This record gives sequence, structure tokens and C-alpha cells, in this order.
Amino acid sequence: MDDDPVLRALGEDLTREDPRLAALLTAGAQPSCARHRGPPGAGFLLLLVAAVVVSVAAPLVVGLQAIGVIGILLVLASPVVVLRCATRLPPDGPA
Repeated sequence: MDDDPVLRALGEDLTREDPRLAALLTAGAQPSCARHRGPPGAGFLLLLVAAVVVSVAAPLVVGLQAIGVIGILLVLASPVVVLRCATRLPPDGPA
């Protein structure tokens, strides 16, 4: 524990005012078991597969309008894809 009386007094005040926050601060950060992290890029890969499936199935179900909507969505999504790829480069640029 801290030997500083001021810190101890602040800790006691915090325990009185907000016991849950005080418990979190004394216990430290606990790993979350509810949140499972898969391999890096798994969400992006899943999104890519879903986009391919939708872009193939939509024209068969809806018709030519779906091709136009898919084209507009691809044009709008391209800057997002470029920025995502650009943020993965090393700070010095490509090797």
C-alpha cells in the first residue's frame, strides 16, 4: 500500500464516494473473458466474403438495379479500403 498519507486519504474518500471505481483501481485491469479476439484481419476477411456473396446473389434476385447499387457502393468504399491499407504500412513507407 502507499505510505503517503495524502494518497491514503484520497483513496478513503474515493472508497466512500464510489466504491466500485475504488475496487477497479485497486484490482487493476482484469482481462475480459467475454471478448474473444480472433486472428488479425478476420473481420475484414469476413466482410470481404460477405460482399462477394451479396454482389453475386443480388443481381440474380433483384435484377439490374442491384448492379448499379453495388457499383455505387464499390466507388464509395474504395477510399476506405485505400486508407485501411495505407495505415498498415510501416512509418517509413514501403520497404
